[in-house]
Amino acid sequence: MSRTYTKVRPPAVAGRFYDDHASRCAEDAARLCRPPQAPADLPQTLYGAMVPHAGWVCSGRIAGMTWATLAEHTPARTVLLTGSVHTMAVFNPALETADAWATPTGPIGVDIELREALGRLDGFEPLDMAHQNEHSLEVQLPMIAAAFGADVKIVPCLIPPADEATDWGRAIGRLLVDWPEPVVMVASSDLTHYGPNYRFTPFGEGEKGTQWAHDVNDRELLDEVEALHPESIVRITRQHHNACGGGAIAATLAAVKQLGASRGIVLEHTDSIRELSAIGYSERANSVGYAGIVFG
Repeated sequence: MSRTYTKVRPPAVAGRFYDDHASRCAEDAARLCRPPQAPADLPQTLYGAMVPHAGWVCSGRIAGMTWATLAEHTPARTVLLTGSVHTMAVFNPALETADAWATPTGPIGVDIELREALGRLDGFEPLDMAHQNEHSLEVQLPMIAAAFGADVKIVPCLIPPADEATDWGRAIGRLLVDWPEPVVMVASSDLTHYGPNYRFTPFGEGEKGTQWAHDVNDRELLDEVEALHPESIVRITRQHHNACGGGAIAATLAAVKQLGASRGIVLEHTDSIRELSAIGYSERANSVGYAGIVFG
């Protein structure tokens, strides 16, 4: 029997970032949510992850494998989603007040009790407008349902790249440590946006620049993420433009450390050039980095 929700956040980017047809969306999500060959040293229990959030044709493979891996290694059925901020200025962690988010494959319920507890933390506030057209969390939802099952719950929260991001994450971690049910925390962020489309070309336009973005600029951030160094994330992303979700990443690292994680494990690191070339698209001037990372 399906549940009736009183307030549902409608999709903003279905039909653009991912298919808005129910059966095709479900098929795509199921195809994407296949775990990769697990690293030999992958911890048995995972406490969170970092996933990219572009259109599925670009980043869906990486996001899907990460969701599948996380779901296999946690008893949690609530996902606290921390997102990048693209559509409006946000200065504090922004919660959303719907009791479900609609997707082409059906609504996903919100863990109202956990959201209300987050809302009592210092600095956290409801701001539906910030979520209205934001894609960084929405694009994850059908994949979350495919990986975790229809009974999964979410708590969406946008976290700006502010100096306080690590403190916000520690506050979340303290809350989750004592929460009666297990919760995983996941940051949604892409990596370096390189090329004339993004007005960021310190090593020129073309292959030399995009290769630097992947090998050097992304790698500097990934080293800090793997080492679970939340304090450095916002500074590095400001200085080097190597992630759009510095606040979400910093807060997530701080929280999962308190939950018991000791390191990040990169499942795969790629970029839009590599992903699109696999389907015959020959973009070379512009690239966006993607990584799937789990924390255990």
